[in-house]
Amino acid sequence: MTNTAETARHQPVYELDNTNPDLLGHLFETLNEIRETCPVAWSPAFDGFWVLTRFDDVSKAARDFEDFTSASGIMIPATGASMPVIPAEVDPPRHTALRKVPQPYFTELALKQWRPSIVEIVDDAFAEVLPKGQADLVSDVAHPVPVLVISKILGIGTNDWRRIRQLAAAFLEATGNHELAREKARDLEAYLEEEIQARKGKPPVDLLGTLVNATVDGEPMTDREILGMTQLLVVAGHETTVNGMATQTYRLITEPGLRDRLLADRSLIPALIAETLRLHPPVWNMARTVARETEVGGISMCPGEKVMLAYGAANRDPERFADPEAFVLPRENNNHLTFGTGRHRCIGEHLAKMELTIALEYVLDNMPDVELDGEPVWGGGTNQHGLRSLPVRFTPKNP
Repeated sequence: MTNTAETARHQPVYELDNTNPDLLGHLFETLNEIRETCPVAWSPAFDGFWVLTRFDDVSKAARDFEDFTSASGIMIPATGASMPVIPAEVDPPRHTALRKVPQPYFTELALKQWRPSIVEIVDDAFAEVLPKGQADLVSDVAHPVPVLVISKILGIGTNDWRRIRQLAAAFLEATGNHELAREKARDLEAYLEEEIQARKGKPPVDLLGTLVNATVDGEPMTDREILGMTQLLVVAGHETTVNGMATQTYRLITEPGLRDRLLADRSLIPALIAETLRLHPPVWNMARTVARETEVGGISMCPGEKVMLAYGAANRDPERFADPEAFVLPRENNNHLTFGTGRHRCIGEHLAKMELTIALEYVLDNMPDVELDGEPVWGGGTNQHGLRSLPVRFTPKNP
């Protein structure tokens, strides 16, 4: 914390640099400190941005597209992408029309058809490690499962998941390094563009083909919109679930008495997933840009100023959650913001919960004695946080 504000209007100032890898080791402690000492803070990093940390402030700004636009980017600092991610970086009314294209494919009802495939993908991933009695649940299971799932749903690259995983991870990790970010963005875009071009002029046989042939407001989607929507589904459709899958197993292992409760009562699985996502949001912030002069918590904000919505702070706000640092199961009214809120709430929420549920059920069924086999490693990026390594051991079993 510092008192050297650039202007009186930008007090209080908090030196929050979300590209600093050292932040990840004490991320939530830092966010709690900001919320408790200056809940609407100004960070001078990346030409300056506001940081909102209270639940009510974050939730209101996330829903208010008239004062806080998404059309100027949802990342601080900006990625190197050559086009906006669609529809996340679009405001109504165009956002509403674009979101209607993929949304029917990600409802609970629509996703039921994919459950057998997801079960098979999870089984195959665990089958590699189950006879060994030890694994790194991040690299061995959490990495392949979500990218294989979203690839299968889209109809792309299921035999090349490592390449897709590497392209998406490199794209996210390069944020903050302008030249490298542009390079990695071009690599990912080139791969996806090949898949898109292969479907041009052909009847749709998969979800990506449907996107390529979709019309919005009576007109075909533009090439930029198709590529931007595909990029969003690929990146957001697996990176976040990688983090969620590992952290829920970590909590199962380390939270006293939790494993026994789940083994005795599987109906607690949704509550465990919700509480894990509240305490460990895979995406801990998103950004908006002030569209017109407004005020939050008595602080004036001007058009063009960037605003960070710190979900990781809002999810631990004691004004909203009793005993917010504790893992409470079940927690009443666990309306966390990990999936966002309002028009931009994550379109893949139901898919993520299905994957997390199936993976957790597998662990309970096949490795109920799983325990840590070394120190977990936490990491992330400019807006991500999660486990990068989770070494475990368990009784070997033939699948």
